[in-house]
Amino acid sequence: FYKGNQLPARYKKGAFVVLHGSTIRQPYPQGGYFVAFVPMVNGVVTGPWEVFADGFIQTDPVLTANSAGYRPMGITEGPDGSLYISETEKGKIWRVMFKGDKTKFGAAQLAKMVIRKKTASNIKDPDPIKDDLDRGKPVVASAVYTMYCGACHQRDGKGDGGRFPPLSESEWVNGDKTRLINVVLKGLSGPITVKGLPYSETMPAHGSFLNDDQVAEVLTYIRKSWGNNSDAISREEVASVRRSGN
Repeated sequence: FYKGNQLPARYKKGAFVVLHGSTIRQPYPQGGYFVAFVPMVNGVVTGPWEVFADGFIQTDPVLTANSAGYRPMGITEGPDGSLYISETEKGKIWRVMFKGDKTKFGAAQLAKMVIRKKTASNIKDPDPIKDDLDRGKPVVASAVYTMYCGACHQRDGKGDGGRFPPLSESEWVNGDKTRLINVVLKGLSGPITVKGLPYSETMPAHGSFLNDDQVAEVLTYIRKSWGNNSDAISREEVASVRRSGN
């Protein structure tokens, strides 16, 4: 909530919200990666949210979390009313000041941001057809991956750089088949180590809605992609692990 006077008066007592970047919009481009402003008076919202600061991603569209140039994470107000925006990819901090005529700041100055809200792939609501990144692709194992795995492990199999581990050249992917099949069927919780780094996010179970063919196909796809070159997993192997319960 802005309390200073360095910015134009319209921002007084309003809320600045930093969107670090969403990985859950598959099969559409990722969203977020900008700073929004919510106009308020006495704690009551007085209008629609606005785009305050954008341009962090440096690419359009954002296909994976790792492809964004910067990911805004924090915002704070300085003693003089300046805003400081921090990000997580390179540790950069921006100081935001207003040096124009605050009495003339209004709709004309916000016009470009209004357009950004409607057109930028990381900000607008995606078009169900035009913005589908998998449009026109054959429905194969990669589609199962995109639907159920890509949001966390990303389209390039490299994870998101912090919460979700990579599948690319992972010992969990290229190692014991039974363990890998069980992770998909039953899920996994608790701390693990992947490629020397710790992870603790919960992997949900997929066995209740993916059949043996789908599990076999998607795991084979993963074991043959992003630098992986391990042998295929068959439907029979998945069925055997499912029956054994181990």
